[in-house]
Amino acid sequence: MPFRRIAALAAAPVTALLLAACGSSDVHGTITEKEYKPARTTWTNEPVTKKQCTTSRSNGKTKKSCHTVRTGTHRVSHRHPACWQIELDDDAHELCIAKSRWDKVRVGDKW
Repeated sequence: MPFRRIAALAAAPVTALLLAACGSSDVHGTITEKEYKPARTTWTNEPVTKKQCTTSRSNGKTKKSCHTVRTGTHRVSHRHPACWQIELDDDAHELCIAKSRWDKVRVGDKW
């Protein structure tokens, strides 16, 4: 899988969370904690496979059968962007918000 596609897939949930945090009416509460989480990269090992097919003949008929064979593993990076996080008291919601907004809110403020 190309790096750009992996990066886009990893960024999609964070983007959705940021959009949800900015003006969402679903999440309310009192800010109980503020924390900055720097950007980071995590890695996972993912299997590499290939399709292997065999052909056999019996009674004048050809039969083809295929199965997937594991050929090894490769490391995949997962980029996590920086997060200016607030935690709310209702069900302990944790939201990543814009830095400019994070700078303005304080613990104890209503969200």
